[in-house]
Amino acid sequence: MIIKPLSFSSLKTVPLAKRKVDSDGQDFGAPFKPGSSFGDFLCSLPNLGCARDLFQLRDAIVSAHRRKHMVILACGGHVFDSGLGPMICRLIEQKVVSGIVLTGAALLQDVEIALSGRTVTARLRELNDGKFCMTEETGKLINEAINFGAVENWGIGQSVGKKLQDEELEHLDHSVVATSYRYGIPVSVHPAIGADAFDLHPAAHGESIGAAGMTDFRLLAGMMAAANQGVVLNIASSVILPRVLLQAVDAARNLGKKVEGITSAVIDPAASAIADVVARLSQPKGKGYLLSGPDEILVPLLFAAVRDAVGDELH
Repeated sequence: MIIKPLSFSSLKTVPLAKRKVDSDGQDFGAPFKPGSSFGDFLCSLPNLGCARDLFQLRDAIVSAHRRKHMVILACGGHVFDSGLGPMICRLIEQKVVSGIVLTGAALLQDVEIALSGRTVTARLRELNDGKFCMTEETGKLINEAINFGAVENWGIGQSVGKKLQDEELEHLDHSVVATSYRYGIPVSVHPAIGADAFDLHPAAHGESIGAAGMTDFRLLAGMMAAANQGVVLNIASSVILPRVLLQAVDAARNLGKKVEGITSAVIDPAASAIADVVARLSQPKGKGYLLSGPDEILVPLLFAAVRDAVGDELH
């Protein structure tokens, strides 16, 4: 079979003046002037691409906060690896965040920060010596909390939050779980047995982890039932939490709860890989955003923009 090159002599062109555009010069970025305010810095960013999505997401969070709608943060472990925990704690204290959803890995990192003020870095995990996940104090605290809480029909989030408070640890002000417990913010934790390091600790009991994990999934379904017109941010979890969030909102709708108008967003280097999560969570009548990039940069920028917009309302 012989393929001949196409001739472009009859190809139709469009005059530049008639071409449809989605931006103009007012959307372009401007040089930042040294000594200017953070608000001036935001104004210097282009109103295009990821920056435009960030501005619109900021506005959705501010609107939800002012209207007393849910703002839910769903976080993978990298959020705490990146040192973002204290920032989230302050947003909880200021009543901007009204619900927390964590993977088991995120819980472990948060507890380790509460215990020691630091966490294991990805570089140390790559040593693969079989010891990084065997931290005695972390595994003991988490599993003792879960084992006790399961008897009381508590979820993992509530159980570990209470345990952290009872221990009166030095770094509680950096713990998202402890801060949430102190301020009455619901925390649901979604373990993956065998994948989470605390499962390997001698104090771990599958029955307790399973029972408490199921309680937390039902708690998350309740959170999603209350998230009508709210905001759901999925940060740095591209496997577990996307599926858990979708299942929870499906469960709420199956039970007759009105869940619509959610603004959802994924902040993750692999955001485009889970685009369907944003689309499904935002339907019907909502809007979704994909902020593909490092959470250690995008999340502080987003939260700082929110605080700048809300201003004195946080005091």
